[in-house]
Amino acid sequence: MNLHRSWKIGSALVALVAISVSTGALLGHRVARKQLEARNNPETWNKRVTREFTRIVKPTAEQGNRIQTHLDKAVLALQEIRRDTISRSTNVIWHLAVEVDRELTPEQQKAFRTMKPKPSELGLEVLHLPPAKREGGTPPK
Repeated sequence: MNLHRSWKIGSALVALVAISVSTGALLGHRVARKQLEARNNPETWNKRVTREFTRIVKPTAEQGNRIQTHLDKAVLALQEIRRDTISRSTNVIWHLAVEVDRELTPEQQKAFRTMKPKPSELGLEVLHLPPAKREGGTPPK
């Protein structure tokens, strides 16, 4: 076998491995993202917990209905806590950005604007949650 042919075969194998790794990484990322989104979706919390509870505990139909009512209330409370936490965290980040911005020179402020989070990156819309009942999560003016 000549050197030129060996080099071509080696290059083809390296390319095949690189394509396989890239494809695997891309598919793995998509699967992980879907799982994370499903886990963070409050509607799936309720369904998943109900399914597991029914499978393990096997409540009667009457018990299941009463327990489902309690679970629905708890999920609503957890959603409100989550919205509030996200809103409060967002406000802390905006407050920090304003405070840091005050300390900078005009030239530094221009550079800081490029790294400052955008309003769309910090809102509840990113997590596909409806807005909280009270105001919050908007950047200061």
